[in-house]
Amino acid sequence: MLRKFKKIKDRSFAEFKMRAQQGTNIFAERYGVSAQIKLPTDAQLFKKFNLKGKEVSAESLFKHFGFRKNPKFYASFENLEVTIDELRARFPEEETAIVNRADRICAGFFDLLGYENLRFGGKIPDWHFDPISQKTSAKIHWSKIQETSSAQTGDKKIIWELNRQQHFTTLGRAYKLTKNEKYAATFVAHLESWFGENPPKIGVNWLSSLEMAFRSISWIWALHFFKDSPELKAEIFAQMLKYLYLNGRHIETYLSKYFSPNTHLTGEALGLYFLGAFLPELEDASRWKNIGYKILLDALDFQVRGDGGYCEQSSHYHRYTTDFYANLFVLRQLENAEIEPKHSEKLNQLFDFLLFTMQPNGETALFGDDDGGRFYFLDERPINDFRPTLALGAALFNRGDLKFAARDASAELLWLLGVEGLRKFDELEAFEPTETSKAFKESGFFAMRDAWRADADFLLIDCGEHGFLNCGHAHADALAFVLSSSGEPIFVDSGTYNYTSDLEARQLFRSTAAHNCLTVGGESSSIPNGAFSWKTIANAELLEWRADENHVFFRGKHDGFERFGVDYEREILLEKNGSVHLIDSIKSPQSNAYELNFILSPHLSAEIKNDAVAIFDKKNRAQTALNIYTETVAENTTGKGSWKIENCWISPRYGKKIEAKKLVFGVAAQGDIKFLTVITKKAKRISAPEDAETRSAKI
Repeated sequence: MLRKFKKIKDRSFAEFKMRAQQGTNIFAERYGVSAQIKLPTDAQLFKKFNLKGKEVSAESLFKHFGFRKNPKFYASFENLEVTIDELRARFPEEETAIVNRADRICAGFFDLLGYENLRFGGKIPDWHFDPISQKTSAKIHWSKIQETSSAQTGDKKIIWELNRQQHFTTLGRAYKLTKNEKYAATFVAHLESWFGENPPKIGVNWLSSLEMAFRSISWIWALHFFKDSPELKAEIFAQMLKYLYLNGRHIETYLSKYFSPNTHLTGEALGLYFLGAFLPELEDASRWKNIGYKILLDALDFQVRGDGGYCEQSSHYHRYTTDFYANLFVLRQLENAEIEPKHSEKLNQLFDFLLFTMQPNGETALFGDDDGGRFYFLDERPINDFRPTLALGAALFNRGDLKFAARDASAELLWLLGVEGLRKFDELEAFEPTETSKAFKESGFFAMRDAWRADADFLLIDCGEHGFLNCGHAHADALAFVLSSSGEPIFVDSGTYNYTSDLEARQLFRSTAAHNCLTVGGESSSIPNGAFSWKTIANAELLEWRADENHVFFRGKHDGFERFGVDYEREILLEKNGSVHLIDSIKSPQSNAYELNFILSPHLSAEIKNDAVAIFDKKNRAQTALNIYTETVAENTTGKGSWKIENCWISPRYGKKIEAKKLVFGVAAQGDIKFLTVITKKAKRISAPEDAETRSAKI
């Protein structure tokens, strides 16, 4: 009750006003007195378009769209034959993957999030069905559906991922590669089905303005792929325009300015910008575009921190944000419009953060929630490969360091910037970033590495704010780290797995024990509440960061265990030879049970050998990856502590989980205690406890 009162007390007049307006609009929709509850008639639609003196009809609109020269779409569409030829020559493996995926979509099979071969009924999907829970959401007014509950609908993430209709770009690419009309026919059949099953304001697919924005962008892309197909008729095109108009009105009315002023808000804003930019003939276009642009520029001030980290403390939402603003940058260039200096500066910082948090193998380390999706699917790269985004940044800003990290161009770059963009990337001179390790102090992430090689040692530490506002996408991972050794992931983040469909799993995957962290009495440093909220949060603080050519040293603390009478600090030292030294220092007058958790990458296993643990590749047991050894220094302990190896789950992508191993070192102690841990590539016991402490003081 007190928390709710504080939330109300902290709201501004502007927030009360917007929420009241949205509530009034919902009431009007429910009781049939809103203009937004019906699609415009043909006559109403035609009045909203200005074709500069020409008579407006479904046929004239369709013809106008097919032949207009402006606004320009992405550069790849200026000459699609040239683009397709370049795609085949430069990315020959893409064609087979695209066509195979498109064929499966035509047959009714979808790979979405971490799921494969999902079937939503027959060849034409049931747009309200969750095939995992086998639940079909009710066709009721969208406001009657609870957004954060799965009871009515199953997992909305799965339903919404299908209804983003990003698979239209797969069908579109396959269509241009093969000229096979079956892909256009499937696109049209899906559209017609969707229109019939999703009348205005009815059902789960009207619940999220963000999802409507994504779907609108997908439709605009699809129209450019299929506008020359005989399968796409003027009547279907006009029906899509009616829905796009209503989408824009809905997004504008129900912006997430106060409900979710994160990627929900910026995604909605980009959707409005898209609608305004590519339907300029519509009377609402300039207003939508201006609203979207202002929101996106304003959000840079509170969503992107001064060092380039995204406010929600999540690697995947950071990528969403980078892709949003990179696309906005491309659109402004296409329009020959002014690009605000703030836009360029913040976007470069977003790229910097991605650059330094990328692991040596090219994958991006998980931290915070993994949404499982992408802003667009224009290549066949894995979801955790963010290098296409870095390649785009390299081409946009002539940055050789981003090209070095991206290594190669991607098909995504071709589709966004065309053949000339690809040439620009090719001609750019790649160079290693001038720093190997970097402290993002404002964002609270600390990246250590010994080199920019593919076989480098890498360590990323989380010592920042718990999250943004209600910390909906945060995990209880204060002072957690991930580690790669010789280029291979060793200790990893457990991932997300799901949001609302399984609350027990939701809390497990974001718990402290699911991260490379210390737990006290088996408890987390932050206590979860609902699926997107917390009862308590740990406050982390950087105490020290130093680096030279031989060592990188971090020291930080958090207050998440003060409820147990525990003051807690963690020190981490990465040496040039790849050895890692951890000191976990606890001051407490009380008796507690402590456990250090280390989550192994799924390709690894381990064996306890005396008082240490050998980590090895499952496929090559003789190949020792690392050894880990821990000692304790304390006056009163119940034994010296011991290792155990537990089974656990890893979720590399939303909806998917695979078995893995977790190393746990536990001890019960009365009073102060230190854990002194050495992780080494050497296949022998090394470093006495006092040596570890001495090493931490070297720099």
